[in-house]
Amino acid sequence: MCHTSQSLQVMPVTKEQLDKTLLQTFDIEQFISVDPIGIVYQLRQHTTDQLDIELGALFTAMISWGNRKAIRQAALHMLRDEMHWHPATFILNQEYTQSYQTAKKDCVYRTLNRPTFITLCHNINQALTQANSPTLETMFRGRSTQEIITTIATWLSPARLGTPGRSACKRICMYLRWMIRQNSPDLGLWKTHDQAQLYAVMDTHVCQLTSHLLKNKGATWRSCQELTQLFRTWDPTDPLKYDIALMTTADS
Repeated sequence: MCHTSQSLQVMPVTKEQLDKTLLQTFDIEQFISVDPIGIVYQLRQHTTDQLDIELGALFTAMISWGNRKAIRQAALHMLRDEMHWHPATFILNQEYTQSYQTAKKDCVYRTLNRPTFITLCHNINQALTQANSPTLETMFRGRSTQEIITTIATWLSPARLGTPGRSACKRICMYLRWMIRQNSPDLGLWKTHDQAQLYAVMDTHVCQLTSHLLKNKGATWRSCQELTQLFRTWDPTDPLKYDIALMTTADS
């Protein structure tokens, strides 16, 4: 499942429990069938262009808050009906200026409205044009994970995905997990970045599950850093496998 901020009764987790979840409970196909990343898998059936997939995943991650079914429906409409399975063309040719013309009350998804969507699409268009890079991977080559988080947060600032250094920026961290982590269900498109340097996808539910393990409370950047360091002690090469385990635990 995707991370949500719903208030649920949860039991604290342990490393042993999460390891057991990964070994015995986790079902990749089931995960893909209900998680927003599944819409990106659908996108890959229509294009092999890396920039298409990078941008499609970015937009899917951007709207990944709330009900999973609603997220998937909104992402499918965006990628299929508005972008026609080619997000790169949609951005580079400024097709976004004509998008969502029939949207009820200019609503793209929840609090994201059409004017805001067009603005952030323009931000991405400008960044791609100025960088003159064929992919986001090449654009971000040599940059740290924190630098990438800051850049993406700036592009998407009208949609309020968080303030780097203060909030956990969970949707951006999730996007980077999709792009960089080399094991399924993540896509592992970026070979130039180290999955060991990813940051935990920290939201309210994760805070509840891990509160007994952390000194910092709440979905803040400090909590994200603390949980990330804990994950790295548990597995230095693939720390965010525990993010997958947490999501599976929360969904069980």
